[in-house]
Amino acid sequence: MFLEKINQKTGEREWVVADDDYDLAQELARSRFGDMILDYDRNNKFLKGLQTTIAEKKKENKDGKVHVLDIGTGTGLLSLMAAREGADKVTALEVFKPMGDCAKHITGNSQWADKINVISERSTDVSQIGGSRADIIVAEVFDTELIGEGALRTFKEALQRLAKTGCRVVPSTGTVYIVPVQSHLLEMFNNVPKLDEKEQHPLGKCSGTAAVFDVQLSEVRKHEFRELSDPLIAFQFDFENEKEIIFDESFVREAIAHSSGTIDALLMWWDIDMDRRNETFIDMAPKWKNPNNYAWRDHWMQAVYYLPEKKIVEKNQKFEIVCNHDEFSLWFSEGGKDPSRSYCTCGLHSMLSRQTIYHINEMFENQRFQKEVEKLSKNLHVVTVGEGSFLGFLAAKNARKITIIEGNERLKDIFFKYIHHYKLENVEIVDRPSSLSESPDIILAEPFYMSSMNPWNNLRFLYDVEVLKMLYGDDLKVEPHIGRLKAIPHSFENLHKIAADVGTVNGFDLSFFDEISTKARAATDAIIDEQSLWEYAGVTQGEAIELLTFPVDGKILSRKCSIQIDNMSSSNGIPIWMEWEFGGINISTGLISKSDSGLPEWNKGYKQGVYFPNTGLQNEQSLLLRALFDKSTGDISFQFSKIN
Repeated sequence: MFLEKINQKTGEREWVVADDDYDLAQELARSRFGDMILDYDRNNKFLKGLQTTIAEKKKENKDGKVHVLDIGTGTGLLSLMAAREGADKVTALEVFKPMGDCAKHITGNSQWADKINVISERSTDVSQIGGSRADIIVAEVFDTELIGEGALRTFKEALQRLAKTGCRVVPSTGTVYIVPVQSHLLEMFNNVPKLDEKEQHPLGKCSGTAAVFDVQLSEVRKHEFRELSDPLIAFQFDFENEKEIIFDESFVREAIAHSSGTIDALLMWWDIDMDRRNETFIDMAPKWKNPNNYAWRDHWMQAVYYLPEKKIVEKNQKFEIVCNHDEFSLWFSEGGKDPSRSYCTCGLHSMLSRQTIYHINEMFENQRFQKEVEKLSKNLHVVTVGEGSFLGFLAAKNARKITIIEGNERLKDIFFKYIHHYKLENVEIVDRPSSLSESPDIILAEPFYMSSMNPWNNLRFLYDVEVLKMLYGDDLKVEPHIGRLKAIPHSFENLHKIAADVGTVNGFDLSFFDEISTKARAATDAIIDEQSLWEYAGVTQGEAIELLTFPVDGKILSRKCSIQIDNMSSSNGIPIWMEWEFGGINISTGLISKSDSGLPEWNKGYKQGVYFPNTGLQNEQSLLLRALFDKSTGDISFQFSKIN
């Protein structure tokens, strides 16, 4: 088995062979199923759907017996529900073998073991399910886009090959909603960055990409967007009618603008009717849209889409949105325009994440940062380092000369287009430090590298500085001149559930899932999740703590710390990030500010690291955090333990 690994010193992706004793359960431990299993709104709605459909089928069938097919059973929870509610036979399918083995253990040790048969195969690969076709199909094969995990083919082929005529499906139908909005915040995740907003597009007119942008829209504040019309029904899916399940469809939906503005984005969510009674729904609307039925979850989110071209609407104007889907995805376009899926033509959207595009746009708008860059670069030869860093273009305004070190050929092409568009005659691009045409006066960096997963992966900057100082002298000035790894105890409203033990759920003992997850986690270093923390509500508990300090002086040393983290009895997570002193200002990749009551503002342009204490460390007043930066690998390892 091969595992992908990133060399934190070079950014190169490497493949390593897993040890012979590598346990696939470690992948299960890292998969973070906790919030799905603990989604009681979801569980109770599936339970109610099963109750009504099983009861109806028992009355309908002459022998009063019901066979339920559970597709993607996971821990076996829905199979157990079906058996408890009266199903005479349950066939459970799970393609992920470690999870299938988990489901076999859990269902096999339950009082319904004789009713449930777990098969570790994909539903589309199974030809028969134990002698009789299914009366009811139950499946949770949905994602943020509803159909992105193959729900349409899953239901269509299961109805054709594995189900009886008149088979019921839980859930029975699904509806997708969109609402057009004006929002500078959301357009920053998609707009091609411009040095001057009045200028034309430096990369030409690009429609961006039609790919989904999944977001916890409940954390987008009401003042950060404005709805331009009522929500529209984009799609309606009937999961019980295989003839009506069509993989490729396009619909023209009409709306009336209730205020004037520019459609910067489309917000999307869906709901599913569990039993076709129009009573029991799982509703994915954000909290501000449907507060009475809102339930937090991270395994499904809401989403943002962008039209190929922005559209201006006037109050009371009728306008059309074309809604398209194929087997796995959704996309949208303006009425009267080409409805085919849009693709990035500028190269930027296809290379960079939405988060990185936001980061660049925010950097171009940050006046305080720009003034510091101008001050540090004035009349100097500036060399900028990083991977995908646009910092050199900000410095070009005042510098005598800018040399951007960029080894990525696709990024170099994009940078050349910026140079040509803005006529930046003082900017050159080289692919390695040794290719500079003259000695620089100063090194500037954000620091930012596309391959970085966590903020501290940008410590690759230290190695670039080491090389440049070896080539051009120890006196070469560098900004930022120091980096600090920081952490803070934090109480999340919900995010901690992704790593929580599940225990007993809806009356079923699922603790075996916890046992194998805990064992797998214990066999590895502390799992640090990468999360965009601005999307998750919570309160900081205390002040930020400095863990490690990294002087940027060309001398790389291994560093370690052993620090007590207090206030953990009121916390359920520890966010971790980097801060950099850049001239006279501080650049934080994590916590930007917090209110007197502890409400944080997190940097939206980076993901932060976050550690969730395992079962043995929960409810401790304090934890001991050990962090080790290994100069030979360029990475940081973390260990958490009780205070002795």
